Amino acid sequence: MLLLILIGQLGLAQSGGSAEAHTREGDRQYHRMAYALAAREYRIAADMGALNEHVTKRLADCYTKLGDTENAEIWYAQVVKFLNLEPIELYNYAQALKSNAKYKDAEEWMDRYLAIARLEGQPSHSNITEFAENFTFGMDRYTVRSVSINTPYSDMAPTWNGSSGVLFCSSRNVRTGIRLEAAWNDQPFLDIYSADRQPDGDLTRATSLEGAVNGPLHDGPCALDPSGNTLWFTRNTRTRSKNGVNRLGIMRARRNGATWDDPQPFALNNPEISIGHPALSPNGRELYFVSDMPGGYGATDIYVCRDEGGTWSEPINLGPTINTPFIESFPFVSADGTLFFASTGQPGLGGLDIFAAKQDPDGKYPLAINMGSPVNSPKDDFALILDPSGKRGYFTSDRDGGQGDDDIYGFLMHQALEQRYLCTGTVYDADNGQPLVEVEVDLVDADGRVLETRLTDINGNYSFAVQKDHEYKVVARMKGRFNGEQHLSTERIEQEQIVARDISLVPDAGIWLRGAVRYKDRMGFIEGMNVSVVNLSSFATDQKVTGPGGDVSFRLQANEEFEVLFEKPGFFSISVPVRTIGVQQGIIDLNEIADLAFEPMEVGKPLALPHQKWAQGSTSLDPIARTELDKLAERLQVNPEVAIEIAVHNDARGDLAKELKLSQTRADAMAAYLIGRGVTKERISAKGYGATRLKNHCAPGVVCSEAEHAENRRVEWAVVRAGE
Repeated sequence: MLLLILIGQLGLAQSGGSAEAHTREGDRQYHRMAYALAAREYRIAADMGALNEHVTKRLADCYTKLGDTENAEIWYAQVVKFLNLEPIELYNYAQALKSNAKYKDAEEWMDRYLAIARLEGQPSHSNITEFAENFTFGMDRYTVRSVSINTPYSDMAPTWNGSSGVLFCSSRNVRTGIRLEAAWNDQPFLDIYSADRQPDGDLTRATSLEGAVNGPLHDGPCALDPSGNTLWFTRNTRTRSKNGVNRLGIMRARRNGATWDDPQPFALNNPEISIGHPALSPNGRELYFVSDMPGGYGATDIYVCRDEGGTWSEPINLGPTINTPFIESFPFVSADGTLFFASTGQPGLGGLDIFAAKQDPDGKYPLAINMGSPVNSPKDDFALILDPSGKRGYFTSDRDGGQGDDDIYGFLMHQALEQRYLCTGTVYDADNGQPLVEVEVDLVDADGRVLETRLTDINGNYSFAVQKDHEYKVVARMKGRFNGEQHLSTERIEQEQIVARDISLVPDAGIWLRGAVRYKDRMGFIEGMNVSVVNLSSFATDQKVTGPGGDVSFRLQANEEFEVLFEKPGFFSISVPVRTIGVQQGIIDLNEIADLAFEPMEVGKPLALPHQKWAQGSTSLDPIARTELDKLAERLQVNPEVAIEIAVHNDARGDLAKELKLSQTRADAMAAYLIGRGVTKERISAKGYGATRLKNHCAPGVVCSEAEHAENRRVEWAVVRAGE
């Protein structure tokens, strides 16, 4: 497969000599990015006994860059045995395994990579097996077929040439005389061809473009502007970089009758970086391309320049939802503005996968959707184009069963493209840790409705399709076991696309306490909250931490009383009493006993006490107000490091000085009540603000409605110290 950075030198493998000499020659070709020639030299050195760390790693890397995943897997299997191991080598081994459809092994090694690399914003678990299941679901949504123009050489990267034809790149042109080959991959250099599009979608009659477009080195991929009179294409630059490499640049050629005029270079071409894979927006005013220029997110990123009246703007990186630390390439923009591109960094089936991203009104791409199988495969799939109907198009793949190397495939899309999110997991036996087969698992929505029921498979696994921005509970049911459950929310599922929730089933004996903690002011469950269960007779304490769905469970003794304490920095702690007096068996659900929705603790943020109300001129607390203060006192006792301010506010009517004094008296009465409930006076400050902090325009003398005045009559409390 043709990657972004190519070179144009010719080279010959050396024969004879020592293993050290072949290693040196391999190093020389490697630094020239002549990976096919370098691999040849390293293999000779290895065959002569130089199976050292340097040669082994270089061979694995060369085969990775050549897209030879079988050999890459073989050599990386040796690389990962060395002590001096780089994280990228774990990643490359996982990618090779994935490209060879060995998803379970790939997941193991990718998870090792993630544990070491600790990439910001990246999940800690790769879920490769689940991704493969997700992306191979619904394979009947496409019909895919090979086209007639394919050859044993590389045929790739189609682009539209009007409604009845395409342009594409091919290395089929084996010129007479010396055979010109790219030292990168030993393939002949690419040229640009045209082909006719038949009513059934087949491509026929491949013809090389006339004129000055095709040169002695690589030409293509390419794109035509909407008029069909300007061709933008990729070409090896003739000026070499400082290390002797012919990088890629973009060229522009004008149509002149049946031929093309001499190409002119794009303004951003630079011999020290590569710029290629041009694509145009439907109106021709945006030029998308791929580059390894400094400042990107990974190996190659996708950029866009905008036409500013005859000149192109500075390049704009499409951002982290499109670009990853790895390879993004082959952009195409369809008639409705959807960006299609290929990536090795987005979750996929292996190698390059094809993704679609719709643009939002702000011009950003919030989500990249994997096109799924059979468009994507474990091998490299890239360079997809879609016709204005949004149903037919072409893409390139080096999958098994083709004519050879890269081939072009036509496809028909039977269903509109949509993102599928999954909840997956395994149901285990708590006693022995073994997966449980044919266990019923329910997907339950936030209102308690069972949406779907599945049976676990032979490996104890289940899977449900879920929607973004929803909350769910997954419940596993088995005779002789208590029901097991796990919670999940999907507010940010686009980052991982799959949520994993394993469920452990315990025998239906004894007493179990369980619950799930969530955010009070937004969707989602709280992971990492410390939960302590204290036996009030023995003072024995059991502590656990909530999982990713906010779930936690404990085994309790019968005929005892407990205090359950929930604590996490940045949140108010709460305490819940639990009794097992007279209980011998069953599950106690904490969510049925107490509100386990937690609000963040923000210093200085006013929190309303809506039940603190007084009759005209009164400072007495009524029973409802005292009940509300009782709850606040309990909260402060569970959060002993917290200090608060009580604030009483009045509206701007009447004698303001008198009302200011009255507000202070009321605040003092509330503070005294809290102190009487066991809160030390050092932790409470009482402040009557009167009408000095109005929330609206109702100043003295301003005519306002009663509702507007009521907005200013309020009682609040705020944290002024949250502890050390």
